[in-house]
Order: sequence, then C-alpha cells, then structure tokens
Amino acid sequence: MSKGIFTDKNRKPGPKDIEVTVSRALGNWKELNEFLRSTLKLKGELKFYGVNYGWAIRYSKSGKSVIALYPAKDSFTVQIILKREQVKAALTHKLSPGTKDAVNRAHEFNEGRWVYLTIDDKSDLVDILTLVKARLETRS
Repeated sequence: MSKGIFTDKNRKPGPKDIEVTVSRALGNWKELNEFLRSTLKLKGELKFYGVNYGWAIRYSKSGKSVIALYPAKDSFTVQIILKREQVKAALTHKLSPGTKDAVNRAHEFNEGRWVYLTIDDKSDLVDILTLVKARLETRS
C-alpha cells in the first residue's frame, strides 16, 4: 500500500484534487500547509516519489527537505526525517504515545529515521509541529 493516494506519475494532482481527497482532514491540511509556508517560511513543491509513495508536497529550507505531506482519503500522511540528535530533542517534548512510538519504531537510514504519521485529528497536528521544530532547531 502506498503512502499517498495519487500514485500515477502522469497525473499530477491539483489543489482541488487534493482538497477533495483529504476531505475530512482538510482543516488540518490547510493549517499545516499555512504554518509551514507562512510561519516557518519553508518552500513547498509538489513532487512525485514513486508508486509506493505517490505525489507529495515537499517542504524544504535552504534546499534541504524538512517534511513531506502525502494526501490520502480523508486524511494525510506526513514524513519527517530526523537525525539522531533531532530524535533525542523531539522525545524530550510532550508527544502523544502514538507519536513517541512511531519515532522510536522508525527505521533508521543513513540520513536519519524516516518517521511517518497519519494525521487524523488536531492532536496529531500538534505533534507534527513539535517534530518539525525539533528538526529545524537541532543541529545534527
């Protein structure tokens, strides 16, 4: 199963396609995208990551990926890569048990742990913002 719902490389989804797809999670989708663009000043671009992942909005700072958002049916999945020091910093913050578990279970690659979280409600969004801040504020 893919991370996102848009897995056809030849069919790039538009904003309306994404809004209709994330549907029930649209408020969280818009709030997170707005925060990443306006508050954190990250650059977002729609990027295709292959059939196992699909199309995602990748946010970056100074050319380095910070977070990717994969639209899904009535929700969306975020991917954030955390290096060892960023994991330690993130785990010092108040996170939900599910998010802590996801961070601890994430597979560690050379570039860090690939943490995937599905955003279903507002509490999930708070955890994502905490992880993004740990990613940006902690040197590794």
